[in-house]
Amino acid sequence: MRSLLLLPFLLLFFLPTISAQDGLFPAFDIRARLLGGTGLTGEGIDALWTNPAGLAHTGDELEGAAFAEQRFGLSELTTANIGAAYKTGLGGFGLQLASFGFDSYRETRIGLAYGRKLSEKFSIGADFSGFAVSTEGYESTFNLTFGLGMQLEIIPELHVGARIFSPLRIERFPDEYLPQLLALGLSYQPSNKVILSAEIHQDAENPARFRGGLEYLPAEELSIRLGVATENTELSFGLGYEVIDRLELSAGAVWHEVLGVWPGVGLRWR
Repeated sequence: MRSLLLLPFLLLFFLPTISAQDGLFPAFDIRARLLGGTGLTGEGIDALWTNPAGLAHTGDELEGAAFAEQRFGLSELTTANIGAAYKTGLGGFGLQLASFGFDSYRETRIGLAYGRKLSEKFSIGADFSGFAVSTEGYESTFNLTFGLGMQLEIIPELHVGARIFSPLRIERFPDEYLPQLLALGLSYQPSNKVILSAEIHQDAENPARFRGGLEYLPAEELSIRLGVATENTELSFGLGYEVIDRLELSAGAVWHEVLGVWPGVGLRWR
């Protein structure tokens, strides 16, 4: 009951901020979310939402992931996504499905992504996404857009990734456009137990954001993840544990300087 009473107030003051920055855009898997939103050099299923070029490195078997995050502690403001990646002789393919909101306001995203190696050290990719917005009392909208990505291995320990998403200015409401993103970053693995990542993300409506992540692997089954993002500061922390062969369960939280703590949980099948 308390949640229902608070919901109109929260929507009135915070929904524009959530939709513009953290509705379904950008979308993350659990690993990237806990690493500060970094993922431009991710591979296989870890690249599905962050850089389609990484799908070129998908393994020989089906990979999948699911992620859910709750904001304000309200089930009505839950973001959830699910996806799968599969490798063929032509490259790696991925399917995306994501949802945010509740019955009176809902964003839905569906997409297809593709990545292919051009050489052993260089890969490219593209993704195509459909965004639907349904608001009670208003006409629903549906828009299509696309993105491009690349990855390059400088040395085995150092990888670079870049991505552009929705490069064309697409209007979905009067004077409101689909988010656009340009991102560049790198990851460095000084040992088999530590992975560092740093990225700059620039979208059309907000200042550039620095995103950084640290993943520590104290054991083969365990991952400890830390992350930070600037411009509306976010701090993230979480753990991943391989509960059975190939299946990892992850949980953690993001602290947002304006909107508080957002807990999240996810699965990765690799």
